[in-house]
Amino acid sequence: MSEIRTYDGYFTFKILSRENADHLDELFAESGIEVDLALQSLEFSWMGQERDHVILKLFMAVAQTLGDAEGELRCEIDDDAVDPHFEFFTIKQGQLLLQRGNVVRESELIAQV
Repeated sequence: MSEIRTYDGYFTFKILSRENADHLDELFAESGIEVDLALQSLEFSWMGQERDHVILKLFMAVAQTLGDAEGELRCEIDDDAVDPHFEFFTIKQGQLLLQRGNVVRESELIAQV
């Protein structure tokens, strides 16, 4: 079974120190993953087969550097199941927090309008 993960995220945070901005630049450069990083925001998008939790490890390091951030990283997981499922990540107190989600479908007959 192949699993494709699509990550999209946007975070805002307090203005980064030059040291922290350089550290984040190094983290993303070492991973070979592109990101739109500014002094108060980070925008990220990636799709593929994630090996060894590379994106999660990267964002755990990002969380340690940022401390706190507004926004979230959303991951859609397509693993050949009928409906995709999701993981949502936030950054609080230097930690990456996870919330899982599933699509719930209910059938309903629509009356004539």
